[in-house]
Formats: sequence, C-alpha cells, structure tokens
Amino acid sequence: MGRILVRVFSLFHKLVYSNGAWKGLCETCLDSAQKTYLSINKDEISCRRNKCVLCGKKGRVYPVEVQIPDFSKGVVIKKVNVCTKCLDSINENYIRFKREQIMGSACEHGHEHVHEH
Repeated sequence: MGRILVRVFSLFHKLVYSNGAWKGLCETCLDSAQKTYLSINKDEISCRRNKCVLCGKKGRVYPVEVQIPDFSKGVVIKKVNVCTKCLDSINENYIRFKREQIMGSACEHGHEHVHEH
C-alpha cells in the first residue's frame, strides 16, 4: 500500500520549508483522519491541548486513530493528536486522492474523458 502525501507546516522547519513539507499517510490512516475532520464540525469531540503529531504545533488537537505496523502483533491501533490546520490539509488531500481513484477507475474501464480547453 502506497503513501498519500499531506502538506503540513512544521514549526521546526518553518524557515527552510515556508510553503510546508510533505508527510505520508497510508489510505487507512487518511480515511481515519478524514472521519475525525468531519466529526469535529458535527459532534463536539472533547478536544484537548497537546502537540500535533504531524507538524509539532502545541495547542488544540483532536484524536485520530492510526494503524502502526508491528512485527510481533501485525498492526497496533493507536490514537494520535492532530491539529485543525493539519486536519484541513488532510481533508484537501483526501478529496484529491478519492477523485484520482475515481478517475483512474473510470480509465481502467475504458470510459472516455472529455477535456475542456
């Protein structure tokens, strides 16, 4: 399974990467983060103040369930903290990734695409 790149704005690399840096998430973790992103607007998840696992920023974070490979157990499920800015970026990349999947699936089935110029 490949990695889906998500743009994050790390405090530690702000001067070097002023336009952000890329972190890779697997599809399962991207789906889980998207689920958290959608639920923070609908349900009031009890947010907490901590450090974001993606960008390192301290502040308001939300729990995202991720799967971590483990040689002895196969996969370990763990909740990590992600800030709102990184969740926004995840949402943008989630939409782009799903759109590309749909377009790729259509191409494999022989459907033609109409390109506007």
